Amino acid sequence: MIDVQHLSKNFDDLEVIKDVSFHINQGDIFGIIGQSGAGKSTLLRCLNGLEPYQKGTVIVDGHDVGNLSKKELNEVRKEMGMIFQSFNLLNRLNVYDNVALPLQFWKQKKNSPENKAKIEHLLDLVGLTDKAKSYPRELSGGQQQRVAIARALVLDPKILLCDEATSALDPMITKDILSLLLKINEEMGITIVVVTHQMEVVKQICNKVAFLKNGKILSVGKPEELFVAPNDEIQKFVGDDVEFLPKEGTNIKLFFTDTNSSSHTITELARALNIDFDICQGKLENFRAGIMGSLIINVKDEDKERVFHYLTEKEVLWEEI
Repeated sequence: MIDVQHLSKNFDDLEVIKDVSFHINQGDIFGIIGQSGAGKSTLLRCLNGLEPYQKGTVIVDGHDVGNLSKKELNEVRKEMGMIFQSFNLLNRLNVYDNVALPLQFWKQKKNSPENKAKIEHLLDLVGLTDKAKSYPRELSGGQQQRVAIARALVLDPKILLCDEATSALDPMITKDILSLLLKINEEMGITIVVVTHQMEVVKQICNKVAFLKNGKILSVGKPEELFVAPNDEIQKFVGDDVEFLPKEGTNIKLFFTDTNSSSHTITELARALNIDFDICQGKLENFRAGIMGSLIINVKDEDKERVFHYLTEKEVLWEEI
């Protein structure tokens, strides 16, 4: 659905996107994560042509975004809905009219039978049927973001771009919005691209994620691959440092992924090898694909080779730390 190759973007002499490449398949919920200033929002705006770029290519549904006329680019943007952190609703318009606004930009009648039915369906989808005549000032932040989502869907896009869409919301409302995005993806088959600095967003809904730092992509993969067994850069970002470990014996970190997270690895290890060990630190997290995480154990030095062999034989990902 989206293919980005060797993309570079400058603001005058400042290079903010540096030789970035990745692809997004149809139906993905693709996360772009990184700290503030990493270039996430600029990268997102390159996808729909809101930001021109100096090098590389952006292919969206077969269209080369960088080589389109203004009319052609507008047609591509029509298939790419966008929601923002600040909601961007018009306070003078009620909920129904805010949702209908893109239709009017495209010279369509908001109250035609077809469009009226579409808007009412979208308001039902986002749970705001009873708020059609309300104004933004009368709504909570979560309700306003639901209006923005309905508005982004009114032109039947193939892609939904989300720029820090939950950053202004509290954790419970964030969870509701993420559930709604997941529902939209599953029921409507819309590809979703999520720019965020919130780890929970990526864990809850994304099936693939790119980690961006200083305009460069350092890693691309499944969230559980990046965050269950993170490299040094991602470890710094998530604050997953190990502080206190025994100085005697051997410390081993085990990683539980979708292939072994439901097994009884630890109890089986103790029984099979007839050894004792200490559990030093553990963390299990809820990813979209299930419960995954890591565990640090401390074994006696004389037992470590047997433990290494056992874990390798059972195809458990591990490292000595």
